[in-house]
Amino acid sequence: MVGPVQVHPQNGVAFTDVCEAQLRPLYVASVGALDPGPGTRLLHVGCGTGTALELAAQQGAEVAGLDASVELLKIARDRLPDADLRVADAAELPYDRGCFDQVMAFDAIQYTEPPAVAVAELARVTRPGGSVVIGLWHNWSGREASAFLNAVRGLVPADDSQSQPVRDLYRLREVMVEGGLDVYAFAEVTRRYDFSSLDDAWRSMTSSPNVARAIDVVGMDAAHEVFMTNFGNQRRPDGSIQQDNLFQYAVGRATT
Repeated sequence: MVGPVQVHPQNGVAFTDVCEAQLRPLYVASVGALDPGPGTRLLHVGCGTGTALELAAQQGAEVAGLDASVELLKIARDRLPDADLRVADAAELPYDRGCFDQVMAFDAIQYTEPPAVAVAELARVTRPGGSVVIGLWHNWSGREASAFLNAVRGLVPADDSQSQPVRDLYRLREVMVEGGLDVYAFAEVTRRYDFSSLDDAWRSMTSSPNVARAIDVVGMDAAHEVFMTNFGNQRRPDGSIQQDNLFQYAVGRATT
């Protein structure tokens, strides 16, 4: 049994070492799709420790970011001391209309209800003709991870949401259109990630808001038991765990 692990967003070190390493191929592809040039005003909503912003800054973009986690932003500020980084909620962005050329969000809008409201906020702060890229980890990435996350959702009471969850590219594109974006590009990115141990795989899973909520409701031990049911027999001889990831993203143009 692993010891107590603080769930995201508090566990900034684990998020940096494991989760953002997993997400990096999605960040690279999405920044490549935006192709920000020198002077491009770019915002990352849910910027975490700043990995994606760093990629954009390397292309000359003037970057800004926000996140709900003070701890993750401390790491981002060390990486990007000149960036405008703020603690804020994705559902109500603290920026004027049309003040950015490009906006990014990854695994962020899914947890705002309804998600189209969060997309509308991304569109609002993007200048007309500017681009918004939204990416997600596909719900069916890796058999064990999908089975675990579906089981974890069953541990907590159903919420009162009337919206269909955003778990795949089809629904993502629908929500982007509902939020006022003209979707003009989309793609998938696959990547295998090797966790060095069961502990690393567990830390990655606890960064999911779904898992965090389950831990709050049923406790760490119950959530970890479900994790072990799905992952405990997957250890390879060297102790590592292999995870196949499918990421998807779409790019939309702000029209107003």
